[in-house]
Amino acid sequence: MQITNLDKEQVLACAQAAFPNSYIELDTADFYIPSIEQGKIQVEGVDHPYYVSTHYAYEDRLVNGNQTRYKVALTVFFVKNDPFEVLYDSTDKYYVAFIQNDTVSFLTYDAFHAHMLHSIKKLDNN
Repeated sequence: MQITNLDKEQVLACAQAAFPNSYIELDTADFYIPSIEQGKIQVEGVDHPYYVSTHYAYEDRLVNGNQTRYKVALTVFFVKNDPFEVLYDSTDKYYVAFIQNDTVSFLTYDAFHAHMLHSIKKLDNN
């Protein structure tokens, strides 16, 4: 499963196909893991560990020769009736995109968190 670095145009096309009469607003969101406050984790399908602090996932990147820790950004989108619609309750209108079996898939934000519980393994902090 790939949860980061998704092609935004591909995600937008798949979301528009799934919700043909709606306006799709793409965005990014930090990877929040409500069940883990801190520690080192391995996510299924990701070739490097993530680090959790205050429930948010971080990853190390090499920037100008220096290891730098960044928040993990997920590709998300809102399903709206029009671009100017204000969402007061986004429960059924806020989706997280991911790639599984070479197919762009998406789940509501809450369902994504429930799904990810089975894909996360907490590691020793060593």
